[in-house]
Amino acid sequence: MSSSLPSGFDGVTVPAGALPAGYEYRVTRYADVILRDAFPDHWRDLIDVLDDFRIDLNADILQPGGSRTQIAVRFDRALSDRGWGKENMDIETHINTQLVAKVRSHEIDMFKLGADATFPGVAIEMEWNNKDPFFDRDLSNFYALHRTGAMAAGVIVTRGPRLQQAITTVAKAHGFATKYGASTTHWGKLMPRVDVGSGGECPLFLIGIEPERVHGL
Repeated sequence: MSSSLPSGFDGVTVPAGALPAGYEYRVTRYADVILRDAFPDHWRDLIDVLDDFRIDLNADILQPGGSRTQIAVRFDRALSDRGWGKENMDIETHINTQLVAKVRSHEIDMFKLGADATFPGVAIEMEWNNKDPFFDRDLSNFYALHRTGAMAAGVIVTRGPRLQQAITTVAKAHGFATKYGASTTHWGKLMPRVDVGSGGECPLFLIGIEPERVHGL
C-alpha cells in the first residue's frame, strides 16, 4: 500500500500519510505540486473523493459486463457534486488571422477550470476496465490540451498492480478471466506508456486503486 509518492521521482517526495491510503501513486513533471499549490480546490476535491471511494467485490466486480461500470459512474458523480463535469474543446490554429487547422478534443470524463473559471484547468480520467488503447487516447488528449494551454495537469485513475493481480485470480475462479485481462486498462499497461513519454510535457498524476479499497476482496 502506497500513501506517498516514490522518493526522488521528479525530485519530489510527499510525506507518508499526505495522501489517502489504498492507492499506488506516481507523478511526472511535479504534477502533485502544481495541483496542491496552484489548484488547491481541485487538489482538495481529488483527495476527498479518493478518501471516500470504495468498491464492493460482489456488487461491483463480480457482476456481468455491460454499459459503463458503476465504479466509474460513482467516481465521476463524486467529482460532479464538487463542480467537475464532462468537457469537449475545439482547438484552432491561426497564422495571423487565417485559420489553418481546427480539431475537436476527445471528451474528458471530468474537467474543472482554474481560478475565476479560466483556463488552464485540470482533467481527470477514470479508466477502470476499458481496452488498454484508451490510455493512448487519454495521454494524447492530455498532451494536445496541455500544449494549447487548456490544461495544467492531467490525472488518470486505474486498477493498481496488486489489485490487478488479485482481480485476475478472482475472475478466473468465477469463470470470466478475460473481463479483467492483460489487454484491459490497469497499472501495468499505463506505466510503459508513461515511461516512453506518452502525454508529452503534460504533468501527470497517476493513481492505481489497490485491494484495500475493495470490500470483500
